[in-house]
Order: sequence, then C-alpha cells, then structure tokens
Amino acid sequence: MQRTEKINQLIKQQLGQIINKEIDFPDNILTTITRVETTPDFKTAKIHLTVLPENLRGTGLEILRKNKKNLHNILKKQLKTKFTPNLKFLIDEQEIYASEIDRLLDEIK
Repeated sequence: MQRTEKINQLIKQQLGQIINKEIDFPDNILTTITRVETTPDFKTAKIHLTVLPENLRGTGLEILRKNKKNLHNILKKQLKTKFTPNLKFLIDEQEIYASEIDRLLDEIK
C-alpha cells in the first residue's frame, strides 16, 4: 500500500472517531466518511461524506465546516505526522450517483 493510501485510511479512521465523539449533530442526522483524498504534499485532505437524510445534507456539512479548526487540532495530536492536512468537507457525489442508479434499477424491476 502506498504512503498516501495509508494516510488516507488513517485520517478516515481517526477523523471518524473524532467526529463521533466531538460533534453534536441533531438526533436525526447521520454522517459517514466514505473516503479521503489527500494531496501528494499532504497539505489538503478532501473528506467525502454521506449525510442522511438527504434533505439535511447542507446542515450536516455546515456543522462540520464550522468545527473544522477544532477537528484539525484534535487530528493533529492523534496523527503524529510532520504535516496535518487542512480538511475540506464535501458531499460524496459518487454515493449520490450510485444510489440514483440503484433507484432506477429498482424501478426497472
């Protein structure tokens, strides 16, 4: 496994745990990190998320973006790497696309 892939997996795991402990989402919002893409220089990490229910995606994303600095600081302590990437939270468009294809396939059946 390449170094970038290892860092991506580590960030996904650690950040997922941090979010579960530190972020107070409303009871009706479920957020999951689907994948992490770190730039080759390790300065930025795109955190791809799914937020359920779909109509509250914006709310979930806004909560994470408001807490980005705190999440970064906690992650920095846990990673113990030379650089801790800046976090950029995004809705996982691939997940949306896949669920739409599933819905269409169900309609065909």
